[in-house]
Amino acid sequence: MREIRSTDAALASRTRVLVLAVIVELAACSSDTSLPIEPACNPLGAGHCMTPWPSSVFEVDDPSSATGRRLAIPEGALPSNADNVAADPAGWNVADGFSPVAPLVMAWKGGVSADGLPPPGRADLSLAADAPTVIFDMTTGARVAHTAELDPQAADQPDAQALILRPLARLIGGHRYAVGITTRVHARDGSDLAVPPGFAALRDHKSTDHALLEAMRPRFGDVLDALETAGFPACNLVVAWDFTVASDELLHRDRVAAHDRALAALDAQPGKLAIASDTPIDDGKLIRRKITGTLEAPLFLTQRGAPNLGTTIARDDVGLPTLQGRYEIPFTAIVPACAYTANDPVAMVIHRHALFGSAAEAASAALQAMAAERCAVIAGTDLRGMAEIDLPAVARMLNDITTADEALDVLEQGLVNHMALDRALRTVLAQQVFVDPAKPTRSLVDPTQVLDDAPASVASYAELLDRSADGPQFRRILAAAYPDPLDVVMALGLFQMRWDRVVAVAP
Repeated sequence: MREIRSTDAALASRTRVLVLAVIVELAACSSDTSLPIEPACNPLGAGHCMTPWPSSVFEVDDPSSATGRRLAIPEGALPSNADNVAADPAGWNVADGFSPVAPLVMAWKGGVSADGLPPPGRADLSLAADAPTVIFDMTTGARVAHTAELDPQAADQPDAQALILRPLARLIGGHRYAVGITTRVHARDGSDLAVPPGFAALRDHKSTDHALLEAMRPRFGDVLDALETAGFPACNLVVAWDFTVASDELLHRDRVAAHDRALAALDAQPGKLAIASDTPIDDGKLIRRKITGTLEAPLFLTQRGAPNLGTTIARDDVGLPTLQGRYEIPFTAIVPACAYTANDPVAMVIHRHALFGSAAEAASAALQAMAAERCAVIAGTDLRGMAEIDLPAVARMLNDITTADEALDVLEQGLVNHMALDRALRTVLAQQVFVDPAKPTRSLVDPTQVLDDAPASVASYAELLDRSADGPQFRRILAAAYPDPLDVVMALGLFQMRWDRVVAVAP
């Protein structure tokens, strides 16, 4: 009997503990935590509306998309420019995830110390058990090698200096990734980084009055579980978040549609060619002929392709580039003297001009030397979106990021222009123009040998532009419109999402 009483007492004691725990839990769940963060802003951030970025807080479920998700960036979340014009998120909200190559960004008031971060060239440190930062593929269960750096352009503005994580390889379309900043990362003054209150509320199961945070709560436990599996428990994290990468289907659909529709148009009706001039350069011993003129290309731009503000890609009812007829594009070609004495027809090279160049660049001194050295015909046209005539649209984009499609989407037309040039080189130019008047039935060129002197795809154009010789000039324009350095970093990331649809790297 004494043993039974003892057991009852123990059971009662355990019951009291359990009831007390339930009461505490219910009390925690019933009392909202008020977050000092605007309703449209990322509730996991610490001083900037968009950070951390990219983040699933700006995603919603969408069973109709390839990833099952869709971006839903609220109005007011994206930066406003110096004229207080807020960026419209509509152009980005068509995506089913974020860029596979854009940087991952977080920031803290007071700044972050670079000590211990995996610097460029030492991505191996990001895979160590004690790595200060972690990127984890929740779909495959693999760690992602990356580097981490502080935005050097904001070294004197620590409150607005971005901590930037750069994955070493393209992230996988449709996969979900978790990101963690650990307690091994410190504030600029060496103290502990502040845990954002939104992350603390999720970690500690405290409800809040922030609708975006509460909407992401049901999925957030998976993020903490994934990072713990990777060796990074919640108690060692300052902040963590997740995001979905856009599907390859979404990233390639514009380019594939424009390519296929342009190809069908060229097959149905070859474009007309008009020669404006055909003369030697200097004495003709190096370059026998410099040929300029125009040719027709399939048109996918509004406003008949005029380089006016507001010109962009015309789209059909399902949002794909749609044919608008044809328009004339300029071309320049140079034929080296050696092509006339070569034993066999020579190759042709399509030159992709530099940023804000033009078709005329194909006849530059450097390319003349290359044409003679390699004994190849070189030709070029305007890469719309990055051509000299597109400079006003780019300047407008840098002053108002909402207009990004007037510069970045227009790159689709630039690629179509090169398709039209490629077709002309293989047909009418090879058959009727690149011939030896002394032997008019013999073409100087091999129509099966058309090469490209630059790849159409890049890993991260936003990063390359920011690090290029042209970068400081564009950053100055962008910074004049968006004085906060974090806004500039975010703008480049947003631009990358639009570039992806034109120059996305295949997985």
